[in-house]
Amino acid sequence: MSLELQSLRTPDVPTLLVVGDVALLREGIESALARTGRFRVVGAVNVESALPLVAREEVDVVVLDTTRRRASSQARERLAIRPGLKIVAFGVDGVEDALACARAGVRAFVGEDGSVDAITEAVSIAVKGLSICPPALTGKLLDRFAEIARTTEARRNERLTDREEEVAQMVAVGLSNKQIARELSISPATVKNHVHAILGKFDLSRRSAIGRQLTESSAHQASLRNPRASFARKPGRPAALAAIPEHLASWSPPATGNASRR
Repeated sequence: MSLELQSLRTPDVPTLLVVGDVALLREGIESALARTGRFRVVGAVNVESALPLVAREEVDVVVLDTTRRRASSQARERLAIRPGLKIVAFGVDGVEDALACARAGVRAFVGEDGSVDAITEAVSIAVKGLSICPPALTGKLLDRFAEIARTTEARRNERLTDREEEVAQMVAVGLSNKQIARELSISPATVKNHVHAILGKFDLSRRSAIGRQLTESSAHQASLRNPRASFARKPGRPAALAAIPEHLASWSPPATGNASRR
């Protein structure tokens, strides 16, 4: 069936767009959903054609084929254009793909063995702002969420090694990997490994957040030792730098040029 967008919307009837890279599959789903009489299906298009269409038309639900490409990035792009859009991902065959889709904002899933009836039910539920997921996939997702929670908690409870603390303190004052390597007489690759370990233990995604985390950790530990006293540091010196040698805390790039940072 060719794509024929209508200029007028039918009240109370959800508007659907089917998106997928396999023409035979997407057009078959389009025809089947249109025959139910429960939706206004505006067409079936490939991934490249979907973004401008979602931006231009008042689409309520995108039925997204995930069998050929990772759906999470596609879902994120469409939700960025139209935040209220509901996305039904069908053909999901793995817990990691489903988890990535859920993080991107997908709330309705149909498994790779799902039928047109299952897609119809998922669309009807999604358009109400509710969620649906096959029981088997739900179980796998819950197991994965529990595993992530355990891993995150274990990382938070894992202390930094003495070397990681040194590296973290130097990152906090703005030293690059190369500069830290020179100060500690280690290779930049080793510094990079330490930084990755620090980010994992602190559950952080950016090195720029390490300084703030050090400040919060130091303040918390100080409050446990003496609730009335902030931890010792020189006047005007940030808390995160309290344990850093003075020559590093006052470090600044040479005037002749900026050192590259990693």
